[in-house]
Amino acid sequence: MNYVKTLRNSIISVIAQILTLLLQFVNRRVFVIFLDIEYLGYQSVFGNVFSILSVAELGIGGIISFHLYREIVTDNKQEIGKLMYLYKWVYRVIAAVVTVLGLVACVFVPYIVKDADKDISYLYIVYFLQLASTIAGYFLSYRCTIYAADQKEYKTIEVDLFTNIAVQVVQLFMLAAFRNYLLYLTIQLSTSLIANFIILCKTNRDYPYLKEKYTVTMEDIRKRNMIPDVRNFLVHKIAYAVYGGTDNIVVSAICGIRFVALYGNYYLLQKGVLNVFFYRLLNPVRSAIGNIVYSNRSKDELWKQFEMFDVFSFFFASYICFGFLVFFQPAIQIWMGSTNYLLPDMFVIVYSLTIYLTSVWEIVYKYRSVFGDYRQDRNCMLLSAVLNVIISVVLAYMLGVVGVQIGTFFAFLPIAYGRIRFVVGNYFGKSVKKYLTKHLLLFSVVLAESLVVYLITRRIPITAWGLLQRLLVWATVPSVVNILIYFRNPYFKDLYNYIMRLLNMVGDKLKSKK
Repeated sequence: MNYVKTLRNSIISVIAQILTLLLQFVNRRVFVIFLDIEYLGYQSVFGNVFSILSVAELGIGGIISFHLYREIVTDNKQEIGKLMYLYKWVYRVIAAVVTVLGLVACVFVPYIVKDADKDISYLYIVYFLQLASTIAGYFLSYRCTIYAADQKEYKTIEVDLFTNIAVQVVQLFMLAAFRNYLLYLTIQLSTSLIANFIILCKTNRDYPYLKEKYTVTMEDIRKRNMIPDVRNFLVHKIAYAVYGGTDNIVVSAICGIRFVALYGNYYLLQKGVLNVFFYRLLNPVRSAIGNIVYSNRSKDELWKQFEMFDVFSFFFASYICFGFLVFFQPAIQIWMGSTNYLLPDMFVIVYSLTIYLTSVWEIVYKYRSVFGDYRQDRNCMLLSAVLNVIISVVLAYMLGVVGVQIGTFFAFLPIAYGRIRFVVGNYFGKSVKKYLTKHLLLFSVVLAESLVVYLITRRIPITAWGLLQRLLVWATVPSVVNILIYFRNPYFKDLYNYIMRLLNMVGDKLKSKK
C-alpha cells in the first residue's frame, strides 16, 4: 500500500469534511430560523426519487473504476483513455434516459408528499429543479474517477471543499435577505456543476491524453467482460436504490412530510460524522486496495491486512454507535434549539445499531468494490430491497418512523452477508461461518454495552456538566471492554503498529517542513 498517498488523501478528506459539515450545520440552523423545516422534507423525498432513478447509471462508474486500477498500475495510457472515453459517452446516454424517467416519475409527486402546505405547482418546481441538477451532473462528473483510481483523490476533495464553502456562504446571505426557498435551492444545486467543471479543467491539464478521441469497439467491451458485469450490476443498482432510496418516500407517504424533515436532521448529523471520522479516512484505502489486489502480493499478506482493518472497523463502529446513542438527542436539541425537532428514543436506539452494522463491515465493502463480478452477491441485494420495502411499510403503520428504521436495520443483513461471502469466502478462501460467528459475538458485546451506556445516560440533563458526564461514559465503557477483548489479538497489535507508523510519518513530514 502507498502509505504516503493514502495518508495524504485521508487527512485532506477529513479536514475538508469537517469544514463542510460545520457549514451544513450552520446552514440548516439558519434555514429553520427563516423558513419552515418542511421545505427540507421536499428536498429529501425528491432526492430519494432521483436515487432510485440512478439505476439508469447501470453501475458503469464502479465497473470502469475497477478496470482503471489495472491499467493505472501498468501506466497503460491508451487503455485508460479508452475507458474514460467510453465512460463519457455512456454517461451522456444515461443523462437522456434519466431525463425521460424523471418526466415519467413526476406523475407520482402528489402521492408521495403527504400533508404538504404548498400547492402542487410549487412542488413540481422543486422537483424539476432537482431533476435538472441530477441530469447536468452526468455530463462532467465522470472525470472524478481518474483521480480516485490514481490515488489522487485529494485534488477533487479540494475543489469540492472550496466550491461548497463559496456556495453555502452565498446561500446563507440570500436566505437571510430574500427568505426564498427556490432561490436557496437553485444556488445549492449549482455546487456540483461548478465543482465538476473545475475538475474537468484540472484533468485536462493532469491527464492531457484524455482530451484525445479514442475508438472503442465491441471487442474492447467484450474482452473486459463489461456486458455481463453491467447486467449483474444493474441488479445491484436497482436493489440498492430500493434499499437506500425508499425510506424517506415511505415516511412521507405514511407518516407525513414533517417527519422526513426531522429524520433529515439525524441523517445529516450521522452522515457528517461518519464522513469525517470514517468514510473519508477509508475512501482513499479503496484505491490502495485496488492497486495492491492487482499487484503480486500474496493472499496471506493481504488477509493479515484485511484482519487488521477489520479490528479497526470494530473499534470505530462500536465507538460511533455509542456516540450516536449518547449524543444524538442532545446534539439535535442544542443544534435546532427545541425538543420539537426530536424523534423518539427508540428511533435513536435502532438507528445507532444500524450505524454499527454498516460501519463494522465498511472495510468488507471497500474490498468487494474493487473486484467486479457482481453476479456473486446480486441475489442478496435483491433480498435486501424486498425486505426493506415490506418490513418498512408494514411497521410504518404500526410504529411510525421507528418501524421504517427497523426495516432498514434488518434489510442490511443480506447485503452484508453477500459481501462477506464474496470477500472472505470466495477471494480469501477463509471460513465465512467462523468470520460471522466472531462478529455475532462482537455484536452481542455491543448490545450489552449499548444497554449499559443508555441506562446510565438517559436521565442525564442536557447541560454543560451533563454533556461532560455523557462524554466520560462514552469514552470509558467501550475503551475498557474493547481493549480487554482484543488486548492479546495479533491483528490489534498490527493495527497499533500501523497507526504508530502513520503518526511517525506525519511527524517526519512536519519536521522536514520546519
